Amino acid sequence: MTQEEIANRLGINRVRVIKILDKARREGLVSFHVNSPYANCLELEKQVTERWNLRDAFITPEIDLAMVNKSIGAACAQYIEMNLRNKDTLIGIGWGNTVSLMLRYLSLRTREGVSLITLSGGLPAYLQYAYKEDTNPLSKFNNRFHIIPSPLLVTSAETCRSIRHEPEIARVIHMAELANIAVVGIGAVSADATFASFGYITAPDLEILRKQGAVGDILGQFYDKDGKILDVQYHKLLIAVKLEKLKNMQHVIGIAGGAHKIEAIKSALRGGYVHSLITDERTAVGLLAHE
Repeated sequence: MTQEEIANRLGINRVRVIKILDKARREGLVSFHVNSPYANCLELEKQVTERWNLRDAFITPEIDLAMVNKSIGAACAQYIEMNLRNKDTLIGIGWGNTVSLMLRYLSLRTREGVSLITLSGGLPAYLQYAYKEDTNPLSKFNNRFHIIPSPLLVTSAETCRSIRHEPEIARVIHMAELANIAVVGIGAVSADATFASFGYITAPDLEILRKQGAVGDILGQFYDKDGKILDVQYHKLLIAVKLEKLKNMQHVIGIAGGAHKIEAIKSALRGGYVHSLITDERTAVGLLAHE
């Protein structure tokens, strides 16, 4: 219905309708989705899904490079809202700029049965992007946010094993592995990667990983061009859901875009770590090239 039709139906003026709609949007009572008219995106979704035997692909229209993460984050929020089936749904989340943007767009206020859980330790990694704006995107979930109560990276493999065996930490990690939906970012092995920007890994360490064959990471765990997890001591210091576990989770959504991430995304798809992919049109074309 148009705003004029709503006003006539309710017996109020159009200005009042506009104010009510605006308030409803801000409070998350309603959400607005724009469906792209670009048929190329639909065809690309079909090709990407079939090429990597994915459950689904959601591709946003080509956009200015500076806006890619924002576009993909909004698309991921829309995809989750459209695909929520159960009243009681647990959504696992990774960390990074694109995931944080997804949280900003996610409107779940009226879905009281939906809750979130972190897929790794290290709360600062989740909050680093959350506080770049006045509104913390995690605040709208109130008490429906479960956190693995540990650091992300520890000093020794022995410490990591001990922490992972702590009953409360083991319980939350197991709970995260049972999430109905999980959203993870896909990182490239570069100095501006999210994991490096958090200070968890240095430029020399990244160079060593590249020489060992690393092309990308998910949840701080690096893999090669074939999607095989690297056997490095570094992984034994991480407290996070294991990369291998992602394969058997209910529905893992990978979100990433940009030409610099094409090889990382492609290798993650080869490894089978994500079941659905959300990316932009230009990146999708790059993924299909030479395949």
